[in-house]
Amino acid sequence: MYSKVGDQNTVKRTIFYSWQSDLDASGNRNLIEDALKRAIKSIKKDDTGSVEPVLDRDTAGVSGSPSISESIFAKITLADVFVADVSIINTGSENRLTPNPNVLVELGYAIAQLGWERVVLVQNTAYGSPEELPFDLRGRRVVPYSFRNDTDNRSEVRALLQGRLEAALKAALHESTQMSLPSGKGAPLWWGKWKNDSDGLGFGGTLNIREVCATGFLFDLSVFNGSHSGEITAYARLVAQDLAYARVENGPDGEVGEIQFRRELSGDRQIIRVEETSSCHYYHGMGVQFSGNFVHVLEPLFDYGFLNELEMMSLVRLTGEYYESLRVRFQGIGESECLDSFEAKVIHGGVRGLYTIMEGIIMSGPRGELWAAYLDDDVARYFTTEPKWKEQLPKTIEDWRSRFNDKPVKFHAYVSAIPPDEP
Repeated sequence: MYSKVGDQNTVKRTIFYSWQSDLDASGNRNLIEDALKRAIKSIKKDDTGSVEPVLDRDTAGVSGSPSISESIFAKITLADVFVADVSIINTGSENRLTPNPNVLVELGYAIAQLGWERVVLVQNTAYGSPEELPFDLRGRRVVPYSFRNDTDNRSEVRALLQGRLEAALKAALHESTQMSLPSGKGAPLWWGKWKNDSDGLGFGGTLNIREVCATGFLFDLSVFNGSHSGEITAYARLVAQDLAYARVENGPDGEVGEIQFRRELSGDRQIIRVEETSSCHYYHGMGVQFSGNFVHVLEPLFDYGFLNELEMMSLVRLTGEYYESLRVRFQGIGESECLDSFEAKVIHGGVRGLYTIMEGIIMSGPRGELWAAYLDDDVARYFTTEPKWKEQLPKTIEDWRSRFNDKPVKFHAYVSAIPPDEP
């Protein structure tokens, strides 16, 4: 949603507030909402004007007699940031300490829809510390404050909470307003090749995710245990930001198998934990399962922040069976100047000690255009998405090739986009 502020378009960003009424409203629901409104007002003043955060909650603004749960879930889905009051509501109870159950349900839904990066937890520690929260919430970033009506100065507590919320909201709003897909070692992704982290110990496997969209991805999964093996190609449906599953028919008997994919970042390693939650016996031999931890294979162009996930998929489709040969020529990698009249980012690469023998160059345009070339023995292989450039080289690639122009150019108009079988 856009509105005008002065001469500038601003984008409205919705902050959804999930509150509870078990604790005194003046110290929780109303205090947090007041601090949120003040934090939002401060962000509006400090921001350049490109983002206008607005506060929303429960069924406010919904006409008629809506289903409360459906309306709330719909609002959470469309929200940019989710704020939850996770204060302990049963302090002193002999039962397990817990925040409000309805808040926890909404929080779980928000995590699945938005991801942790866009979730802000608020806790009144006068009723319990962050260490007393449910296991899944411990260790998560919590915005704490402490207030009891009979002992604390409300204005001072509110001012402190406002400042903390302002910092947390700015970070979360930054995540929701990214103008491009992230890249780099810490950036989340599904696409690419993943190797079983036990590979080489008599068993292992490879996961190749080659087509990713908003609802899921196409994958090839192969495993082995000694001389026994298994392989499957199927579509996995995304059910949360970091969770997907595939359901497959186990041959003609009508049974259904299921495979679950959960991605996570462990240190600087991207990992997908695969679990065969319902047997897929039709696709593998005895003593073999698809379960395992799969680690992302190094992709210099992505891992060093030069291309994002969509650009990587486009590059693989463009170069097809030649992609692996192109990839290994970017051991050393950097950017150089575009010499053409059109706009493009230029990425060059090579193998240490083998420059002029194993080199590559990629040009990436702002509308998804791609040009790529690399040295392959006695030829320079060339690929592009642009019809105009199918049979001629851009100036930038001609300049790159000038050091070895004795090697003829092989113009590739058609390639096989299906990945080859593992050797």
